[in-house]
Amino acid sequence: MESDQLEVVLIDDHLVIRKAVELLLRDAGMRVAGVASGLEEARSLLARRRHHVALLDVHLGGENSLGLVEELMARDPKAAIVLYTGYTGPDSGLVDAVRVGARGFVLKSSPAPVLIAALRSVAAGGTYIDVDLAAHLTPGADLSRLGRLSPRERQILDLLSEGLTGRAIAARLFLSPETVRTHVRNATTKLGARTRVQAVAVVVRGRLSLR
Repeated sequence: MESDQLEVVLIDDHLVIRKAVELLLRDAGMRVAGVASGLEEARSLLARRRHHVALLDVHLGGENSLGLVEELMARDPKAAIVLYTGYTGPDSGLVDAVRVGARGFVLKSSPAPVLIAALRSVAAGGTYIDVDLAAHLTPGADLSRLGRLSPRERQILDLLSEGLTGRAIAARLFLSPETVRTHVRNATTKLGARTRVQAVAVVVRGRLSLR
């Protein structure tokens, strides 16, 4: 998907941040399809406004937006949602967001290109894990389990971590989409992860541990 076709719904309760992100997205050639600052406003906006991807602050005022994420994913398991956060404490809700199926996670303090890459990847059906959030998405992960992955499983998870979709990986590696899905399922089980996104986060975290 070309960036000039990307329509983004922006949900953040901080006006200054919202305005800054709006400018950033427009500079990247994206269209801001709507903005909201609270949960009810966001729920209404997402239900009625056409968009390719939603950029959602994890905390809106004193409310956690996880419930809204869960609603959206229950309605459409392929919903393109990027969660945007400045808070990574134990009650951040990030692990629960992975569990319900969100595919994009970006730290607010990360450089602008990280946010743009996340929106593009998730809108296209891929996964995006900000490297600075990988550890917070996989608390208690046993990185030694990475050694259980076959070379093909590791290769596929590495490509997922770069934002490629399963279909794009299948085309690149001359595999069927079902074969890619099988490798991902097997790798997720070997890593003790609950979801594909969490498995990708473990791989990202593993790469960081080698630096």
